[in-house]
Amino acid sequence: MNNEILNAANKYARGLKNVEARRSQWLEKYKQVRDQLKEIAAELNEKSDYKPGYFVDSSHAYNHEINGTCANIPAITFRSGSMPMNVSFKNPVSGHLDYTENGFHITFMPAITGQVLVLLELHSSNIDNQKPEEVNLAVFDNPASITNIDVDALMLKAIKMAFYTSFTGMIDLQEEEITKTQPKYSPIGFKRYESTEKVK
Repeated sequence: MNNEILNAANKYARGLKNVEARRSQWLEKYKQVRDQLKEIAAELNEKSDYKPGYFVDSSHAYNHEINGTCANIPAITFRSGSMPMNVSFKNPVSGHLDYTENGFHITFMPAITGQVLVLLELHSSNIDNQKPEEVNLAVFDNPASITNIDVDALMLKAIKMAFYTSFTGMIDLQEEEITKTQPKYSPIGFKRYESTEKVK
């Protein structure tokens, strides 16, 4: 047999070994990252000026066909709670609608290759016509290489980016030089209700 063909076929075995090694690394590193995110959440819940609530969730890949989970590829999400926008509509029959902004989410998610992706889900609200796309913050080829410094740096980057997609920070975006790298938002366009009340 041609040795080059055999070597090419043997790449599958080497690739599988690499994937399994990365998945094992993540199962160990996952606990460290989760605990660090919990510490960050606890500190923000205690010391931040505004407290929407900060949470850390663990999740597993889910298959709808059999309603089953995969235990060896867990993900961790750091998320902020929702924020009232103080925009409320009322009608004459006591109906009302309040608008709320969803919090941001930062997820450390293993890929099928064993790499770990860090994804940021930006703020969105029920005013928005469509949800903004997730931002890919980082890819770790070897999960064992993730350090506490990496996690802190990613959290800082993510929170700064998320702020500019919140209604509380959109105006500040105009004053920052990152306008070229961040999505631009249109003004909120509610229809205006014309009052029939006479003005004296």
